[in-house]
Amino acid sequence: MGKALEISKLEIGYLKRGGMALHVAGPLDISMEKGAFHCLLGPNGVGKSTLLRTVAGIQPALGGDVKILGIDLKKADNKMLAKMLSVVLTDRIGHGNLTAYELVALGRIPYTGWFGRLDKEDRIKIGWAIESTGVGQFSGKSIHELSDGERQKVMIARALTQDTPLILLDEPTAHLDLPNRIDIVRLLRRLARETGKAIIMSTHELDLALQAADNIWLMTHEKKIYSGVPEDLVLNDAFAKVFTKDGVEFDKSRGVFRVVLPQREAVGVAGDETGAFWTAHALERLGYPVAGGSKNSRFVMVSKAGDGWRWQYHKGGEHIECQSIEALQQLLEGKGGVS
Repeated sequence: MGKALEISKLEIGYLKRGGMALHVAGPLDISMEKGAFHCLLGPNGVGKSTLLRTVAGIQPALGGDVKILGIDLKKADNKMLAKMLSVVLTDRIGHGNLTAYELVALGRIPYTGWFGRLDKEDRIKIGWAIESTGVGQFSGKSIHELSDGERQKVMIARALTQDTPLILLDEPTAHLDLPNRIDIVRLLRRLARETGKAIIMSTHELDLALQAADNIWLMTHEKKIYSGVPEDLVLNDAFAKVFTKDGVEFDKSRGVFRVVLPQREAVGVAGDETGAFWTAHALERLGYPVAGGSKNSRFVMVSKAGDGWRWQYHKGGEHIECQSIEALQQLLEGKGGVS
């Protein structure tokens, strides 16, 4: 579809008093296609927000170039910039006296001016953005009456109304519960597909990024950035290099981080797939490696029992049945007669 964003030799940071520069990251060379949904990840303090603010023109770059649809941002005035990109920052949303509709309509300011009137095309754009984001059911409510998830959708609708080829979002799910985080990520991915806009979201939600992002930009403490499809970054150990530290490691086989515990004697787990998965999850959380299935010297057989479950623990010639994972844990910890 063509490049929506091209970043070349970009140096990001801050100018301090006296003209001294505080270098945060760079040089960075990355790009993204139209219609793509990218997630920007990295540990705290590596410059994710700084990168987004620099790309948005909110703060100056220390060096390098940013181009949107081939246009160098250095050559764009504020009015042109407002038609090239829209931004949703992580700050709590104010505008309490405005209705959701009125806040969405502010996205047309680059085309109407502060005192301009909304014409037919403006209203069509607003209506489309409201429908696309599902804001219509509460568009007449004041912003202060909305939940955090609803407010975030309003801000995304406003960015859509601005009708720019690039949308930048700085941790839009930061204040949301899990269902709303999933809803926002699914919405952004769908909008990128349907509108052809390039959408970049910074986030700490690694699991959602692995499932939804077309590409991940992974910033490091070494002032570099890895760019690639999620699966490549998992397989080439990029996540492990960036996030692993004492007591925590990235499990490449599952795409999750886990706490490293002192290892105990292995326990095999076999039986029903769902039950076995969560049983293994519980045992690994306690520090028991799960390996060998029923071939292990001690193992747990998990099965469905009517509306519930049962766990048969086998060790040597002993066979003990448990009615819950908690009971199995107590058994393994020596609180149920066998250790």
